[in-house]
Amino acid sequence: MDPGKRRSTARKWLVALFVLTGMALPVSAAQAGTIPDSKLGWSSCLWPAGKTITVAVDPAFPLPDASYGERLNEALVRWDGVLRTSRRGGDVVRVNDGPADIVIQYRALEGSDTTEVLAETYLERAGDTTFTTNIGVCPDRKPASHGMQAVQIRIAPRNDWFAGDDNSSSNWQSCSGSTFRAVNPGLCAATVDFGSTMTHELGHALVFYHPQTLDEIDGIPVDRSDSASTQARCVEASKEFQPQATMCSGQGQWRAEQRTLETWDIETMHRAYDQ
Repeated sequence: MDPGKRRSTARKWLVALFVLTGMALPVSAAQAGTIPDSKLGWSSCLWPAGKTITVAVDPAFPLPDASYGERLNEALVRWDGVLRTSRRGGDVVRVNDGPADIVIQYRALEGSDTTEVLAETYLERAGDTTFTTNIGVCPDRKPASHGMQAVQIRIAPRNDWFAGDDNSSSNWQSCSGSTFRAVNPGLCAATVDFGSTMTHELGHALVFYHPQTLDEIDGIPVDRSDSASTQARCVEASKEFQPQATMCSGQGQWRAEQRTLETWDIETMHRAYDQ
């Protein structure tokens, strides 16, 4: 397909998604900046200004069923809504044919224990010839110096993914209670949330760091009052799962709160893409 036609088709598809799902385009409430730049997860790698970043599922490694694709669509809408409000502009859209900037693959992770690692994001900067999972090739909190060329997101095949919609996630999260779990074995067999994982990995595809990684680099305990993890309200600092940013590294069992973007995620996007 001609690239111009592909972009037009992608935009029309995204508009149709808003209409069909009734989702409102997210608007940043954090543009003014309430978190210090040094506590946000921006990096020196950026996608080009004004670019439509295309996303596709690799047909060689397809998602298990349509519900997974719907959760991917929702994750894209969330990040797209913030990117559109940045000074650099651009958008993130899904395409169903041809090459894409970000390719999603449902496949085994290389050398990883998938009881702990749910997915991995592979980055390729402009001029690179290979992918890497080392986000350190894009130094944290440094001026933009690398353009992005391509990304692969690999989702670990598991038999315990939850891919239900937002309306059903609250019921599923009740599985954290042992009594509820005992009488709902079918529902509670799914323990990790695909929607949260997909939203989180797309954040890495935009080259954002974990708050906990920033604290490790800075030598600051995650639960200290001035840590990035505290600013992001990660569970290690807040002692609660519900308020934590999607880019916090820990996803709990029967938890879906990382589907949404919180202030830390939004301000990180603006710090990166308002340059």
